[in-house]
Amino acid sequence: MKSFWLRGTGLMLSVLAVGAMASGGGNAPAEGVNYIAIAPPLIVNYGGPGKVRYIKAELSLRAENAADATEVIHHLPLIRDRLVSILSAQTEEIISTAEGKEYLRVYALAEINKALLKVEGHDHHEEGHGDDHDKKNAVATDSHAPDTEKTATGHADTTAPALPSAADVTPVKGPASDLFFNNFVVQK
Repeated sequence: MKSFWLRGTGLMLSVLAVGAMASGGGNAPAEGVNYIAIAPPLIVNYGGPGKVRYIKAELSLRAENAADATEVIHHLPLIRDRLVSILSAQTEEIISTAEGKEYLRVYALAEINKALLKVEGHDHHEEGHGDDHDKKNAVATDSHAPDTEKTATGHADTTAPALPSAADVTPVKGPASDLFFNNFVVQK
């Protein structure tokens, strides 16, 4: 029983240390690569009206140095807000494939870095450039309604537009160098 208590106490101390670091108190990030858990896990509804569907995502961000890690930790509420917006706007088509999830991961990382750069006053995008970039990546939140152009036979072509891929996203260099889906659960 004593062994169980010691293991449980160690786990509790680890959880408290992560919580203290994430809230800005206690331990400062170490120099070098830091992994920052986004806790608690995000649970969001997705897919619009109809049947209730949700995503539960356990995520972590990587920062390459202590300064970037400090910035990420400081802005965790902003990061959580962006991630909730991004995840809740997804469609069944995107989250049901490995390619779609990879697109979502890369897109979310770019959006997190854009938000962090903007809030820190480091937004160097040219006027209008951000608008074109947002329109290009807006496919992540579109309804993916089928195209209805007429084919040569006169029938409507109802093929869905191609799903986005990670190559469709323009990377944004910022404090977060990578985003990881530690666990990604979808209830359909």
